[in-house]
Formats: sequence, structure tokens, C-alpha cells
Amino acid sequence: MRRSLSLLLGAFAAFGILCAEQSWWEREPLRIIDLTTSMSRIDYRDPAQLAQQQALLGFNTEHFEVMGMTGGLDDRQFFFKSKLAAAPHPDYLGRYLPQAKKRGIRTFIYFDVHYYSMRFAAQHPDWRQIRENGKPLDGVYDTGADFCVNTPWREWVFQVIRDLAAYPIDGIFYDGPVYRPDTCYCPYCRAKFRARYGSDMPPKSVRTGKRFQQLLEFQADSIADFLRDTRSILKSVNPNIALYMNGGVRGANWATGRLNRVLVKEQDLLGSEGGFLGGDLTHVPLWKPGLTARLLETQAAGKPRVIFSAVSHKPWTFSLLPDPEIRLLYADTIANAASTWMGITPFEFEQPEMATLAAMNSFLAKNSEYYSQTHSAARVAVVWSDVTANFYAASPAQLIDINRTTPRSEIGNVDAEFSGISEPLLRAHIPFDVFDDVALETGDLNRYDAIFLPNVACMSGKIAARLQNYVRQGGNLVADFETSRYDETGILRNDFALAEAFGASAGQKIFGPRRWDYMRPVSESKLLNGLKREFIPSPVYYVPVVPKTGKAVLKYTVQLAGRYDGVPNLSNDPGLVINDLGKGHVIYFSGDIGDTITKFHTPELMELLANTGRRTAPPVLVENAPGSVEVVVRTQRDRRRTLVHLVNFTGEMTRPIRHIVPIFNVRIALTPQIHASRAYTLWDRRPVPLTRDQSGRLQALIPRLNEYEVLVLEN
Repeated sequence: MRRSLSLLLGAFAAFGILCAEQSWWEREPLRIIDLTTSMSRIDYRDPAQLAQQQALLGFNTEHFEVMGMTGGLDDRQFFFKSKLAAAPHPDYLGRYLPQAKKRGIRTFIYFDVHYYSMRFAAQHPDWRQIRENGKPLDGVYDTGADFCVNTPWREWVFQVIRDLAAYPIDGIFYDGPVYRPDTCYCPYCRAKFRARYGSDMPPKSVRTGKRFQQLLEFQADSIADFLRDTRSILKSVNPNIALYMNGGVRGANWATGRLNRVLVKEQDLLGSEGGFLGGDLTHVPLWKPGLTARLLETQAAGKPRVIFSAVSHKPWTFSLLPDPEIRLLYADTIANAASTWMGITPFEFEQPEMATLAAMNSFLAKNSEYYSQTHSAARVAVVWSDVTANFYAASPAQLIDINRTTPRSEIGNVDAEFSGISEPLLRAHIPFDVFDDVALETGDLNRYDAIFLPNVACMSGKIAARLQNYVRQGGNLVADFETSRYDETGILRNDFALAEAFGASAGQKIFGPRRWDYMRPVSESKLLNGLKREFIPSPVYYVPVVPKTGKAVLKYTVQLAGRYDGVPNLSNDPGLVINDLGKGHVIYFSGDIGDTITKFHTPELMELLANTGRRTAPPVLVENAPGSVEVVVRTQRDRRRTLVHLVNFTGEMTRPIRHIVPIFNVRIALTPQIHASRAYTLWDRRPVPLTRDQSGRLQALIPRLNEYEVLVLEN
């Protein structure tokens, strides 16, 4: 008894030390609200009433706006004491902070550093971002301008930061800073670049080669310098003031300079707009927030992650998403180990849909221990290549607030490739992490049974060598299209850097578009399980390859002149090559299979990818649940706990989803390596009986799954 008590006291003491060492933003998941008051009079609401309403909705943190932005930020809209205020306003921040603290709400000051009024820009022409043609940037959010981090504007920002840090705030959140597709070529940037590299700045329109790599590095480092100086000011006042920014997206960040791997070093958290849903949502991946959260986990170096979600259906700022979409945004974020941020306008703040957020916040607050210090149990990694997105000529850029005028080819769309490779794995209930180029170069590859490379076209020789060594040691590699065909600066190679792994060499010309053409099996393989048809729809484009040590499983048919141009003959070009290298295996699709799946959701191609996932890594077996149920498996090692998150996206055959179809009697079977003596659900708080099947898999039955449930397994 004494020994048990001693162990218990020791555990509590260790927990106390851990909490003491952790900063406040690391101790529990943040439930952040941003009530975008900057579009109206900042002090329109009583401080006590505002804080109370946010607390009643269950938020424990906020992005608080005390600077108006009608037509862009300037020095005339400060509702706090500042040496730089050009117009007098009430000290709303001073009145509000005590009310927030009384209700347990942590306050980040929202500071927009990428959108300024044209009036303010006219007063400071030397602060403005300059285009390659020498003209100042305008038209930001249609009405404003933007300033450059290398100009004297930075000193203006730092003085505002000092004024804000004089208050008992908890953090600063920067919205921005960002560059644009044709900025910044101001005199300050030009001089700083020349001093660093000894040459003039290259154009952004040529996105290949060492010179462009230097420009990308320079702009990311310039933002990092800006963050570093901000951080120094804040920490000198109070080390417990946190700093972070609106970070890079899972997309091409070459235009903005927001390279998370560079910028996270100067931030306390890492955040990104993974939950902004806009336009035709039928073309937006259901699991966008979760996939972004997985990438941020890889990039954050152990720091907390935040997924920014807008409650509105963009671009309509004052149009709410339906309840199910809001719940799914929230659930997919926390299932993938990120904190939530909900952007809400004052028009939405008192709408019925806010009860949904209150319920989700209440759930997370009551169960925060299950979302702290968790680790992914995935045995598969899917790669999002920032390098390819930035340097590959075929990569469409995901850009913010600009006209998309940069010339590019749609062949090899990197975002579509990633989505198309990810979706069949998700629908096959195969948990996976999202890796990036840095993780491929320095991370632990051997913890994964398989690594998927969705058209990772731009790849360094060092990464290629690591991947081939990973295969030799017993790993499985899956790749498609132009993977490794270019170096890390976008320069075309004579052959794949992974040619030995693929067991095939590349020709020089890309074939396509293949609008109504096919592939046919030419040898047996388990990858073809479930494929009954002789003709399998072809990817739209492919690289002609010559097998060396690899075996062709599929070959393309000769291109038809029209869809009714007879039965196609078989060509010599492989569509699927499998190869053994050392103890491992490589599966290479020569076509843009990911992009084609994204565009057409071709059943045969989706089954090929699902079979590939099943062959290379064991899925979580889920019975009575469709592929629209996402499965995420995480562990808490110190608690000997496994958490199986189930996010149910099963809704109507359109989006936004207005009704979720509940799933009944969902049976889950986990790998034999997972042990547990008891299980229960977290949302419904029901005990769950455990059994083992004949293969030793642990089995559990969940009676009902609405939008979200967590199966907790404890040993």
C-alpha cells in the first residue's frame, strides 16, 4: 500500500514538474475564438458582456482585435494607448483585459501586418511593397496596400508591439506578413539581397534554379528576422507572452515567403488556414483540416499547432456553414492533434449555430487530458513536398489575395496529386502521417512500413539516396508520375534520381492527354485484387519508362483517336512497375494517378491505391462503416493509452453538408501489437467490451457513430 501511495505521489510530483516547465500555451488544447470586430466599431460591445459570452461558448483563448481595419489598417484606429495613435479613441483594451482574465480567457492581440489603407500607404511610400516592374503594390483585398518587412515600417510595428506589451496580454498573433507573386523589389530588399548574395534580385517569374532558391530563402529569412525581433521585444517584457503568425499553407508558398520550417523557429506555436472552406465545396477534400494538421505536426518541432477555421462559407463573410460542417471542422482538427481557432463575425456571434461550438468546446474542455501529449501511431507517411510545390513548373500555386496570372501547366498538379493519393488511403482506413522534404532528409524513416510520394517531382540527391537505403533495409516505397525527375531547384534530370528503386528509367517526353484511353494487366499481382475489368481507365498523363529490374503489372493501350475508335491495342509503355530492392519493395505508377483520381474518382484507380496501401501497411479494420469515416490512431505513452478517433463525413451527396448519416454497430479491429484491458467511448462515455479475433486483433464494437467519437483503449 505504501509503495503504491509512493508511486502515486511520485507521479503527481512528476506531473507537477512537467506542468511547471510547460508554458501556458502547451498545457492543454486551445479553444480560440476570433470575433472579427475590426470590421465595425471596436468598442461597440460592453467588455464584461463580451467576455462573458465568449466564456459561455466555452472558449479559453481569443484573438482579440483592438485595431480597426475599415479599408485596411492604419494609425487612426487604435483602441488602446499608443505613442503612434493618430486619432484619440477609448482605451478599450484596458477595460476589456480584466474582464477576460476574470473568466479564464487568454488574450492574443490580433495584429494585421499585411493589409493597410491606401491613405496610410500614401503617407509612407518608402514602406510599400514594390512589384518587379517598379510600381507599388495595390489592390490588396481589393482596397488596400501592403508594406515590406525590410523597410522602416518594421520599427513602426515594433513600437506598436511595445505599446501592446505594456498591457497584461497573453500573446501576439500576426496575420501576415506575406510577400506577393511579384514583390518585393523595394530598394531595401534589393540592397539587402545584394549584400548577402553579391548579385541583383532575380525575377519571381522564373521559378527554377539556384537563383530562385536564393530568393525564396531570402524572403523567408526576412520574415524570420521580423519575427525574431518581435519575439525579442515581447520576451524582454514578459517571457510568458506567446508569439505566432498565420503560417504557410499546404500549398505553394513561394509567392508569400511563408516557409514553416524556417519561420517556426521564431514562433511559440505553428498555425495555418486548414479550415477555410470556400467556393464549390464538392471540390474541397473532406479532411482538409486534418491533413493540414498532420503536416503542421511534422513541421512544428514539437510546438503546439493551430488550425484556423472560418465559420463562414468563403467568400461570403456573413454566410454561415451548416452545423454538421462546423462540427466536422472542429472534430477533424482535434482528432489530428491541433488546437482550434474559429473565426466568427459579430453577425454570427449570437446565431443558433454557436450552440454547436459551445458543445464542441465543452467536450474538449472536459476531455482535454486525452488531447495532450499524444503521438501518432501511424505506420505510413504520405509526403507533401514544399520544394516541389515551389519549384516544379507544373505546380499550381495556392495564393492569397492575388490574381492568378503566373504561367503554369496543369500537368502534374501537386495539390491534386497529394489529394488523389491520400483519399484512397483514408477511405481504406489506413492511418498515415504527412511528411515534408525536411522530414525525408532528416527524419526517422524506419518507423514507417511505407512511404507514399505523390509526384514529388523535385528531390535532392541526398533524399533520393536515403529513400533507396530505406527500401534496401525493408521499407516500402510508392510513387507516381515525375517523382524525383527534377533536382531540388526544379532542374530536369536525365533520369529519375530513384531510377534504381523504381527498377525503370524515364523517357524524356510526357504522353497525354489521354482522354478516353486505358491500361491493361500484363502480369498477376495482389495489387489487382477486386479489379474485374480487362480495361482500366488510364491516367491523363504519363512518363514513358523502360523497365530494368522492375516488372510491369499494367501497360497502357495505344492512344485512340476517338472514344469509339475500336478496341485499343496494347503498347509497350508500363503504367505500373513493381521492383524489389534489398529487403524492400517499390511500387511505381508512371501516370499522374493522384491527379486523375482527384478529377474523376475512377473506382479502378482508387482500388489500385487502396490495395497498394493494404499491401504495404496494415489498415485499421472497420466493419459496417463506409470510406467516408476517417480513422486516426494516437497514443499517450505515459498513460499506456491508445486513442482511435473516428470522424464521420457521411452526409448528403453534396456540400456544404447539412445532415450527417449516423453509422451503427461499427466494429473496429486493431493490430495485434495493441494491448488493452478496458475500453470506452469518449463522447458517449460508454464502456466497450473487448474481444480478440483468430488473428489476435483486438476488437471493439461502437453502437452508434454520429459526427465524431473516440475509442479509448487503456492497458
